[in-house]
Amino acid sequence: MFRASAASFAMGIALFSAPTAALAAANEAAENSAAEEAEARRGTIIVTGHLAKDTAMAAKADIPILENSQAISIISKETLDLQGVRRLGDALFNVAGVSRNNTYGFFDGFNIRGFSASAGATYLDGLLDDPGVNYATTELAGLERVEVVKGPASGLFGQGPLSGIVNLVSKRPQEEAFVDVSVAGGSYDLFEAQIDANSPITADGTLLGRISAVFRDQDFFVHGSGQRRIFIAPSLTWKPSPDTSLTLLGRYVDDKVNPWSPTTAYGTALPNPNGDISIKLSINDTEYPAIQKNDYWTLGYVLDHKFSDAISFHQSVRYQDFHNSWDHWLFVSSISSDYRQVARFYYGPFNENGTYFRADSNLSARFDTGPLNHYVLAGIDYGRKKYDQSNLFDGGPYYLDLYEPVYGTVSGPDPAVASTTSGGINKQRGFYLQDHVKLGEWLTVTLGGRWDKASSHNSSGGVFGAKVTDTAFSPRAGLTFGLSNAVSLYFNFAKSFSPQGSYRSADGSTLPPERGVNYEGGLKVARPDGTLTGMATIFQLTRENVATADLSPNAPPNTYVLTGEQRTRGIELEGAWRPVPGLDLTAAYTYLDAEVTADSRLLVGSRLGSVPRHIVNLWGRYTIQSGALANLGAGLGLHHESNRPSSTATASAPPFMLDGYVLVDAALYYKIGAWSVQANVRNIFNERYFPTASLTRTTPGEPRTFMISLSRRF
Repeated sequence: MFRASAASFAMGIALFSAPTAALAAANEAAENSAAEEAEARRGTIIVTGHLAKDTAMAAKADIPILENSQAISIISKETLDLQGVRRLGDALFNVAGVSRNNTYGFFDGFNIRGFSASAGATYLDGLLDDPGVNYATTELAGLERVEVVKGPASGLFGQGPLSGIVNLVSKRPQEEAFVDVSVAGGSYDLFEAQIDANSPITADGTLLGRISAVFRDQDFFVHGSGQRRIFIAPSLTWKPSPDTSLTLLGRYVDDKVNPWSPTTAYGTALPNPNGDISIKLSINDTEYPAIQKNDYWTLGYVLDHKFSDAISFHQSVRYQDFHNSWDHWLFVSSISSDYRQVARFYYGPFNENGTYFRADSNLSARFDTGPLNHYVLAGIDYGRKKYDQSNLFDGGPYYLDLYEPVYGTVSGPDPAVASTTSGGINKQRGFYLQDHVKLGEWLTVTLGGRWDKASSHNSSGGVFGAKVTDTAFSPRAGLTFGLSNAVSLYFNFAKSFSPQGSYRSADGSTLPPERGVNYEGGLKVARPDGTLTGMATIFQLTRENVATADLSPNAPPNTYVLTGEQRTRGIELEGAWRPVPGLDLTAAYTYLDAEVTADSRLLVGSRLGSVPRHIVNLWGRYTIQSGALANLGAGLGLHHESNRPSSTATASAPPFMLDGYVLVDAALYYKIGAWSVQANVRNIFNERYFPTASLTRTTPGEPRTFMISLSRRF
């Protein structure tokens, strides 16, 4: 939808891709070994990514995966590239327990173990990536891997959803010099150019630099929608000694987006007497399309220092400046009695500006007390978001005929509608302590907890603008027992908390935080050679203090009571197998029983909305190892989600059922020397499906798309 001038774009590519003579020489000498290393990594750092020696940044501690009592899955950069995914939600299909949730289809949105993890659950390099900042989609091109911690992470990270967190790990400078350049094109006028350049800056390798950059311009399958993105992520690592490393991490994102809006269920997920509605139909006015502008920059660092073999220090800091706005956004509010015409309301203009600061510092120590080997982690972190907002809501109605749409009639909101303004400061600080104790060769016990103080203060005035402060203690206990050097049993107990200061009871008092508790146990497998990794898990999560609307006769509007409780139980199977060189197979299966266990409004015993009972994801790829067709390969994947209720039932509003669906993806790739070419097709059979829906918020799934990319390493 948005085009850059050819001259400026060519200038940018020339600037980023001009390697020095030394860089070219270094790459020529290292090219064969680098390719072999990349192929080896591709086989061993697979979807679950659990090597016996591997650890996840999201664990905050250097604990081998077989000794970690948390369920952690890792999606490697190689997997992201091979599958050709550009959305975080699509990447997370590889992980057991993850499914879609309702975020209008355009934003990143997902459930973990049946509960939403779309807000307050995404971290970047171990620090919360505030959901109010990145309103659109996460850029995967700047990542080394994606880590998913399932179940509560409050014992180390503080406030957040019961379901788990997603930690994005940025690319960082490497000792090897290289420049990777790629271009891609595909469905809906996709054009993309990427560059990833890395080089030692000093001859002794104490200073390393890297920059990743992306330019992407594309339309979406809905008429009048698209996106132009500029992404730049520089990084610099200084290693003054073998025991000290300081990495500076920067990030700049400039988005200009024409988002699309969800549609009505009638004619999509439900029958319409007038016939089916095209999933390409725009609810927005295509002559005055919805517009979102989002730009932000971040600057931070990661410091690691070893005082000795037993004592280490880690500190992560990030500052973020963000600006977000949207306008001309229309949403369905109702449908006419003949099911032909929808009424729409107008949302915008909206503006938000602010800053976000986060810091996490911890000290770890290893020591023995008799037969017990201790690995103690103690830390403190702090976060602050300061923001100003202005917002306008115009209820309309603005009408649109679904079968003979006429556009160009909604140029702006009713000028008589007043806007609202607000601002605020949100803060959180926490102290955490964890002791990972090993007894003998096979038994470990992990005990920890965190104390948090979270506050919010906005300028809306009255009791609703008063400062709200919540405190909470979140414990965690885990145990692992090794059956061999490749297999272990584990058990984990953890609690979560999520502040609800924006909710008030009928007497004006604030509600206490939502709490959650998780019990799980299972089996982990991680062969030392990386040829087989996996987990089998049984879990139960219970949300407590769920705020539900106060429907008593004398209750003021928008007031709540604490009668809600929701529970999910399930089984997760997740694994990756490399039976022979060149062949990688991964599988993930989830069974979820998600229901309301107590509530004053929702129907007790009913299934939670938008949560399927069964989720299956399969992926395999094979690369020819020798002969005339060496390095030619193909991949094939399948993703299935069973039917699910559109919403959680109430006594007066039963939900409708959404059909299950199966998506099939494929990849074909070939590498010759420094060149690589790859073709990806997603949703090969053009399945018409609706992952989330309500009568006025039905989200169509993406139809068949293809992408072809060409890349070269210098």
